[in-house]
Amino acid sequence: MEPTLELLSRDPAWRPTAEEAAPWLRLAEAPGAPEGLLREVRWWGAFEAARRRAWDEVSALAEAGLAEPFTEREAIRLALLHCMSGSVAEAEHVVAQAVQLGASDEGLPRRVAEACAREGLREAAERLGGPGGRHEP
Repeated sequence: MEPTLELLSRDPAWRPTAEEAAPWLRLAEAPGAPEGLLREVRWWGAFEAARRRAWDEVSALAEAGLAEPFTEREAIRLALLHCMSGSVAEAEHVVAQAVQLGASDEGLPRRVAEACAREGLREAAERLGGPGGRHEP
């Protein structure tokens, strides 16, 4: 399988361990690296920056692109980052827009809620439609 396709087949919220990332990072540094790979690497960096609460860095990486624009993959990542920042309302907006514009289906709030739950963002997960959540599609 082509390396970028392997990455793109993974869950949108997935991030590698440092050991797993090393070969991907080397490929991304090579001239002419595929844009899909560069987006994945930016996602990993944005997530780590969000953990450090380095919001300017998160914003710069998001502006450069964390996934193919206007896709479910991008929506999940942007929504998760918004939840990490405490802006669940902004995450809800991203999710609603992705569904309304046809980038995803009505199951997107649940998938984002699941990603939030995996990251320990319980309140965001509940608000977005996780177990016991209030989301009404």
